[in-house]
Amino acid sequence: MAFIKTISFLVLAISLAALAVLIPVQLRSLDQVALFEASRKSPTIESIITESLDAAHTGPARWIIAASDQANPKHVATIEQLHEARPSLVLSGGPDRFFEEFIEFIPSSRLQGGSKLPLVSLLLPHSDRLIMVDLLARSSNSNVSALLGIRDMKGLLKLHPTSHPAGAPYDSAVLSLALLIEGGHFQPAFASRLGNLASRAARGDAKSIATIEELAVATLSLARQLDYRSLSNLAQFTDSTRTWAEMATLFRAQPDRIPQLYTALHYQETSEPLFTYLAEHGEAADRDIDLALSYGPGSLEHLFSNALPVFQPAAIADTVLSALEPYRPAFFTSLAAQNRTATLYLKLGMLIAAGFAFAFALGAVWRAGSKESGEFSRTAPSIIARNFFISCAVAITLWTLIEPEILKSQDLETDSGPRIEFAVASTLESLQSPVKAMQELNQVTLLVLALFFILQLVIYCFCLIKLKEVSKQSLSASMKLKLLDNEENLFDFGLYVGLGGTVLSLILVAVGIVEASLMAAYASTLFGILFVALVKVLHLRPYRRKLILEAGSSKEVDDEPNLMGNIKL
Repeated sequence: MAFIKTISFLVLAISLAALAVLIPVQLRSLDQVALFEASRKSPTIESIITESLDAAHTGPARWIIAASDQANPKHVATIEQLHEARPSLVLSGGPDRFFEEFIEFIPSSRLQGGSKLPLVSLLLPHSDRLIMVDLLARSSNSNVSALLGIRDMKGLLKLHPTSHPAGAPYDSAVLSLALLIEGGHFQPAFASRLGNLASRAARGDAKSIATIEELAVATLSLARQLDYRSLSNLAQFTDSTRTWAEMATLFRAQPDRIPQLYTALHYQETSEPLFTYLAEHGEAADRDIDLALSYGPGSLEHLFSNALPVFQPAAIADTVLSALEPYRPAFFTSLAAQNRTATLYLKLGMLIAAGFAFAFALGAVWRAGSKESGEFSRTAPSIIARNFFISCAVAITLWTLIEPEILKSQDLETDSGPRIEFAVASTLESLQSPVKAMQELNQVTLLVLALFFILQLVIYCFCLIKLKEVSKQSLSASMKLKLLDNEENLFDFGLYVGLGGTVLSLILVAVGIVEASLMAAYASTLFGILFVALVKVLHLRPYRRKLILEAGSSKEVDDEPNLMGNIKL
């Protein structure tokens, strides 16, 4: 029966652990299965491209196709047909009456080749800018007039005014902003803000002049990459100068990833999630964004809303997941995509349940090998505590094997990749001791400390159970003392485990497998010393004293009749 119970509990533990592994959720990363599932309840890439082409927005459609790597021959043929029917779409990227009127004035010799040109390329020539100024001068929009009034503004520090021989970039940027306002692509509130800003700059306000110059730089960064229709799509959800500047910063930081950046901005209709994700996750962010873009806008929204990297399983974990993948219940996948927190609790609960089953299997083995085990109730506090701590240790171990990123620090410092945020060193922070900085607690350190603490608690419970077992036996006090002497190594086992944990942690830290502080390594020995002292001082020593007194009393009683017999003789 003990053998059958052990095998049954082990099978149950393995089954629960396998179910937990099949739940597509991780503590510090997102599972690809959940990421793909999130795309099912959002418009597909195919439908988004089709909608763009139905509106003749060939510019945005080409960026989305390039980013998602879905070059459908049908879409390519549709783009070619639209360009043949309306050649102006090659330059504009989409229908726009005012901009197409400007294209008609451009000499055909400059437009040969049929390739798309970014907006700035069309406005840099002096003659083309004069044409654009004449067209915009007819506008009755006061915000457009205010922008045209600062073309030759004084006080610029980075750019030159229009009258300067090198004033073409600034003039092109101002005309691009005025063109977007005239076309109604900026939100009315933001367009009014730009007009007021230009009016204050024209009156010589230094702060407004600096803001206009930064806007011009940002506009150049965007317009030198995008066609007019694509730039207009970004302008439609721009509600502040910060949003416009963030998009420009992204384009400057990653000029070779314009399709991916534009498509992500097009899906999200805001710059903050993309800007923040790239700033926090470094080089891995490009890989994760590309994967989400290949699935669709729903996956990208799921990625940015959770702000976590995509899970990359290790070799062993990948093999196990691939083998179990066909057996994953659909409920796990849908729950992971809809409610990440509940899925994490479900996975943790299954791992703890697997740990309990494993603890029951160990208990069955222990009861089979101990004659006195039947005297202990399964509901005894020490037995319950032992099973609980064993289950916690098993859950932490299994989760760490599945997701080894838990043992790596999130504060990764990489010099490569886009530098989106600038750090300013504080004088006080620079005076901090490096030793103190090393001891800052992080999630990895806390996890290692918890693991060592739970291991010592498990050993502590085993020691209490052994003491209880000896006390329940119907033996003499002297025999119980000999049994306690025999269990001396068990009572010191916590110290051995603590020293071993410290040595192992130092090796792992030196090799670079674990990124925890040295405090976590030395805490293993500290926990071992404290728990061994607790067992020996609070439990073992009083019980031994009691047994010594009992043994002494029984010896005196046995010797007293012999003494009386000797006196009579």
